[in-house]
Amino acid sequence: MIDKYVYPGIKVLINKLNIKDANKLDNAEYSIVSLNINNLIRNPISINSVKDIFVIHKLLFSDLYEWAGSKRNINIYKEEPILAGLSVNYSDHSSINSDLNKLDKEFINIKWDELKSKEKVEKIVSIISRLWRIHPFREGNTRTVTTFLYLFVKQIELKVNIDFIGKHAKYFRNALVMASIDEYSEYEHLTNILMDSISLKDINENKYNTIKEYEVEKYTYQTHKIKK
Repeated sequence: MIDKYVYPGIKVLINKLNIKDANKLDNAEYSIVSLNINNLIRNPISINSVKDIFVIHKLLFSDLYEWAGSKRNINIYKEEPILAGLSVNYSDHSSINSDLNKLDKEFINIKWDELKSKEKVEKIVSIISRLWRIHPFREGNTRTVTTFLYLFVKQIELKVNIDFIGKHAKYFRNALVMASIDEYSEYEHLTNILMDSISLKDINENKYNTIKEYEVEKYTYQTHKIKK
């Protein structure tokens, strides 16, 4: 399958800045998207549906990509070191809309104001891990889902410390992976860091150095590849 999202002959995403060097694009993307995330957190949108991730993605990435805010139309995978090089089974591109609709029915029927903090966290972990597993976009899924999380927890008055999560970003990202491996999913890693980010009391932060025996600081960004 041809990757229509990259420049012909090079593995660099086609972008509005016409940057064709992967490292330069990574640097530009980091700066632009980080600024857009901060702006969105300061001026939040209302989250009413899991499909609001399309709005978030467009706000974060439209300075760079024409397809920002649109679902991918190819199938992708990513080799995960924490899974010994295996990939999470992302949704087939033809199933993204139906998978989001199914998840959204559950999301909009949750009576968040009737839940205690731990119950809210458990529900959020279930929702965002499945949302991340769908992986609707060619690039930017983790940042979009994490921003969705930041906006929504504030909306339901759950006092999650986003600086704490940012400090342990590699742990958080790999916890998303571990919560998205179908029947083998382990939700406790995400639950623990979210609960600790609320309490911020008597935390042994060394526990965020590893997930099982995997040292999260060893994680380096892996690019998505195209399923043939």
